[in-house]
Amino acid sequence: MLGSVFLVCLRRLRRDYASHVRLLSERERVATGLHDTLLQSMQGMILRFQGVSDRLPHDSAERATIEHILDQADEVLAEGRHQILALRIPVVYGDNLAQALAAVGQSLRENFHARFSMLVTGDVAQVNGDRGEEIYSITREALYNAFRHAQADHVELELVYGCEFLTVYVRDNGRGMAQPPRSFAALRERAAILGGTLDLMSLPERGTEVILRASGRICYQVPRPLGWQHRLAAWLSRTEQRS
Repeated sequence: MLGSVFLVCLRRLRRDYASHVRLLSERERVATGLHDTLLQSMQGMILRFQGVSDRLPHDSAERATIEHILDQADEVLAEGRHQILALRIPVVYGDNLAQALAAVGQSLRENFHARFSMLVTGDVAQVNGDRGEEIYSITREALYNAFRHAQADHVELELVYGCEFLTVYVRDNGRGMAQPPRSFAALRERAAILGGTLDLMSLPERGTEVILRASGRICYQVPRPLGWQHRLAAWLSRTEQRS
């Protein structure tokens, strides 16, 4: 009886995995098609218009109009690349979260020509697949905002595998921001699903730091025992309740 149940569960897992792989393959096919056709064609048109603009007098109204349109086209092109990057979300499983995020940082570095560095500290832990993909998505958005809007020449990503939290820091040395980006509220709600928080600290001309804390109890495949400080605090709390 137990053997039959196990085989049924195993077949279901295989079907789910095969379906997930097909979905990812389709998304990769669409992303490749968009990159090789739409974005490449748009880049070609931008270069042709730039050539026309360069032949016009520097003080002409027509040149100023074309330059403004080209600036808008560059923004659309950058957003298109970001959406393609979102389509190419990898299968995040086990301990490859850092590898997946490093690939995002390198891709953005190539597109926006800012330096990128990454640091991983703590004992790397196995991360649940669904939670790993959520952490990946939130961090990817934070990295994109840093490269696209901060006007920084260096973006740094740090992953800290702690006992209580998996913490992600995205730092830049850009111009700072007066208000969080429009997507920040939605990202904060997604962080709450991970049993964590999402915070932003920014200073004018000093840069911005985004901090994602995800609960280790929820995200790690094997929850880690808390350190002696937490055990002492829990013991003191129980002692106070008894008294």
